Amino acid sequence: MQAWRILAALRHEDHQRLSDLASHTGAELSYLSRAVVALEERGFLRRDASAEDKRNIHMSLTPAGRAIVAELAPRAWDIERASVSGVSPEELAATLKTLRAIFSNLVDGCQGATGVNRKLTVARRVRSKEIQDETEA
Repeated sequence: MQAWRILAALRHEDHQRLSDLASHTGAELSYLSRAVVALEERGFLRRDASAEDKRNIHMSLTPAGRAIVAELAPRAWDIERASVSGVSPEELAATLKTLRAIFSNLVDGCQGATGVNRKLTVARRVRSKEIQDETEA
């Protein structure tokens, strides 16, 4: 499942940094790093140094990675459709809005939970980086 999340995130937006992938997949950096290495060894992604900053490494899908995503995507869409079967668009929209609010509350409002959940710590770092990037822009 984690491999699929990584591949799907890269299909959605290629050339991501590890921290970006962590944000998009909800994975902890240490686990994500190992998963990226495994996917690279299998030939599904490659890592390249950023042209702007050699310390930043960007992940991209290889042709084999794009092929496996193209093969698996229809199955994933079938699972997604089955998971929301019988749920109206309005109910789904309300559920997603509620889940996003809960996640935002956890990331932004539960500072006392620091260290309890590393995923929240990663999400907080990503949120801080997003705010910093917006301020600099």
